Amino acid sequence: MGSNIRILILEDVPLDLELMEAELKRDNIDFISRCVEEEVEYRKEIEEFKPDIILADHSLPHFDGISAMYIARELVPEIPFIFVSGQMGEEFAVEMLKEGATDYVLKHNLSKLSHAVKRALREAEEHRNKKEAEKALIESERCLHDLNIYLETIINASPFAIIDLYPDGRVKSLWNPAAENIFGWKKTEVMGKPLPFLDDNRQPDYEEIIENVISGEFKSDMELECAKNDGTLIYTMMATAPLLNVDNNIQGVMATFADISGMVLAEKQIKASLEEKEVLLREIHHRVKNNLQIISSLMSLQSEYTQEPETLKMFQESKNRIRSMALIHEKLYQSKDMAHIDFGEYLKSLTEMLSSFHREKKDDVNVCLNCEDVFLEIDTAISLGLIVNELVSNCFKHAFPGSRKGNIEINLLMVGGECKLEVVDDGVGLSGDFDLNHTNSLGLQIVQTLTMQLKGNLEIEKENKTLFRVLFNAN
Repeated sequence: MGSNIRILILEDVPLDLELMEAELKRDNIDFISRCVEEEVEYRKEIEEFKPDIILADHSLPHFDGISAMYIARELVPEIPFIFVSGQMGEEFAVEMLKEGATDYVLKHNLSKLSHAVKRALREAEEHRNKKEAEKALIESERCLHDLNIYLETIINASPFAIIDLYPDGRVKSLWNPAAENIFGWKKTEVMGKPLPFLDDNRQPDYEEIIENVISGEFKSDMELECAKNDGTLIYTMMATAPLLNVDNNIQGVMATFADISGMVLAEKQIKASLEEKEVLLREIHHRVKNNLQIISSLMSLQSEYTQEPETLKMFQESKNRIRSMALIHEKLYQSKDMAHIDFGEYLKSLTEMLSSFHREKKDDVNVCLNCEDVFLEIDTAISLGLIVNELVSNCFKHAFPGSRKGNIEINLLMVGGECKLEVVDDGVGLSGDFDLNHTNSLGLQIVQTLTMQLKGNLEIEKENKTLFRVLFNAN
């Protein structure tokens, strides 16, 4: 709590005012105050004095505390409002709290005033911090979304094949439209498999290239003979760069390919022709080289668009979120059955990952899985996996504050053709006025959106334990 707290007091009895201020001073609260009795003064002081908190008597000769509360809620809804009254029934007090009052203190018990003021100011500050954090998160999500669209547009519009690879050379997740056009295989045909366009004779050369890149070496201008899906041989120019994760560890290889078959043919013709045509070939070769270097650096340099600290911080936060999504995507695609995922097995890996993310809670919070053998299509599994990620992360972050111990239970079962997912915790629970349809939580908004994509229903139970249930047709 800061110094020189600004307190606006609505009171018409000087002695009561003195007693309130004396009580606050006795508890070493550093404050400055203004006292008003009428509405015009009250509105003026709200605008000019800019109070941190308002203390109001219930009844005054020319004004009243209830009207003052409604005015405050209209003009400064974030400012705490406490009734300090000689008489206030419990039912009336509860009604005022529902209408927007922060607290109430009876004048014959002013010893509670300091505690009420401190608590109200603390809660107001926490609310402001939460709003600022949510605003920053939404902004980072927007920037991340814009960045992803920007990168996706460049990759999809590129005339060069852009492919990312696991350290062992298998295709990971990126196979852009140019790769389909150049080599003839669709993305679904190559995910998780070795590059299909290499013959046995070129495999050792390719493996050596991958090993060099994994060691941290950039490679560009490597000509590679490849076989298309229909058996046609083409010549490509390959450039590679190591893919780094957020910990700066190499997790794979980014490779770009340009179909230079026409250029190779032109080169052979030029070598048999006039010297001036050889000069033209060198110029073409130089231009292709420059373009390949730009594309090969694209993914490695995507976070270096700016040197501004705040923007770099935003990019780092966005990278952390990308890592969480990438881990989900990577686990999904490790399945041997490319059409369906054993979701129970996937949940084991996902919860282990989430527990490691929240390792400070590992000894206090126990995660229990009750999963049947449920196999889901990839699109469904991705949506449901993200739902579990959001709900379990919320449990870790909000259900067990401090060193509170408890349990998180995840249930997954099939009832007929319907899949039922439940995430249950025995933590502090949701607030009594919690409304899912009016929540500001980005995570719960994501859960609602993904449930709609599954054409399912989202249910919440708040008695004893907090339970989120997702029901959808898995067929």
